[in-house]
Amino acid sequence: MNNALYVWIYPQSALKPVLCGTLDLIGGRRCLFSYAGKWRASKNAFALSPDLPLKAGQFEPPAGLDLHPVFEDAGPDRWGRQIIDKVFQLPRRSPIDYLATAGEDRIGALGFSSSPDDYVVAKEQAFQAADLADLLRAAQALEHHMPINDEMRRLLRPGASAGGARLKAIIQDRQRHWIAKFPAEGDIADMCAIEHASLRLAQACGISVPESRLVPVRGKNVLLVERFDRTPNGARHHFASARTLLIAQGVDMNDMAYSDLADTARKFSGTPKDDCRQIFWRMTFNVLMENTDDHEKNHAFLLDGKGWKLTPAYDLQPQLQGIDYQQLRVGKWAHEPSIKNILSDCGRFMLTKNEACIEINRVMAVLARWPECFTAAGVSEADIALCRQYVRADAQAIHLLTAEPAEHPMSNQRKSLCARM
Repeated sequence: MNNALYVWIYPQSALKPVLCGTLDLIGGRRCLFSYAGKWRASKNAFALSPDLPLKAGQFEPPAGLDLHPVFEDAGPDRWGRQIIDKVFQLPRRSPIDYLATAGEDRIGALGFSSSPDDYVVAKEQAFQAADLADLLRAAQALEHHMPINDEMRRLLRPGASAGGARLKAIIQDRQRHWIAKFPAEGDIADMCAIEHASLRLAQACGISVPESRLVPVRGKNVLLVERFDRTPNGARHHFASARTLLIAQGVDMNDMAYSDLADTARKFSGTPKDDCRQIFWRMTFNVLMENTDDHEKNHAFLLDGKGWKLTPAYDLQPQLQGIDYQQLRVGKWAHEPSIKNILSDCGRFMLTKNEACIEINRVMAVLARWPECFTAAGVSEADIALCRQYVRADAQAIHLLTAEPAEHPMSNQRKSLCARM
């Protein structure tokens, strides 16, 4: 089998990719990367990540990894790998085989081809909102380990490029690009409605989030989340997860923190103060709303003309587990989900302690209305009652802070946003 896979990239605003480099498979597992000379010489060239500087030579992945994290970002996660394993039944399951098979509509601006001369990828059907019922049926068949016929393969194939662990598909609707998230068999609540409500609640807190909406399909809700890595005309933004940028800076994979994300914004972003404040708000939101699935791949950056800009927030919702342990380290008290811990390292977010207290008070004032907002966004009374057992947001906790809450210039807009959900 071929031991080389060619990396292509869509430059900013471009609708066609150009050759960027080569991944060479060594020993069946480890992949070395080298830039194409033409890409290095191009006026549009940029380094794919900080640990892959734009120069000649082969780059080894970080110790303990078989593939550079920026390429892992462009590859399939658990759900996409399930599709590939079931639909394609690869004779070899190396990192480059999964990358080559995952499909053209992957996240970000990278693409992969077996040829250095032509961008050779399988043509895939573009699905619309009208296809959601069939896509849900196919996803559930795969989840239940049912036999997969040719029609199921046709429906599942494009979903191999979708990230994450949950059932999903990629669709186009109203000339926009969306990720469709489906309910899973083991869900104890309507997680699609809860995630939609959480995104709207986060927006009311001032957190940048993608557009989302619920679509009823076969008696269940499907969540559509607009893609932030695509422009309306289909151009692509280069993407890197927080994990990728943190590993590139030498941060220990087992000890990543929200403050490390803030350090990354200060170092690489063209708007570091704005991004640091966004990260602080997201940390506060995740702690108070019991979103313990806040690991380093659930935060990301897009490359623009000024640097690595924080993406809109995604995968926000209570996890309904009660584990009292955030995946990312919160502060000096490690992973403890507490106000004390949120405040403990506020200087790295470009905030004084008093400023941090004001921001926490402001977010908490919005989150005190979370049941009202969830109801307006379509969450059932039973699911709100279930969430209430886990959500930590409590207006009574405001007295623990030393600063008085300040009226934020967008507070009235946020109240109206919550009321309209």
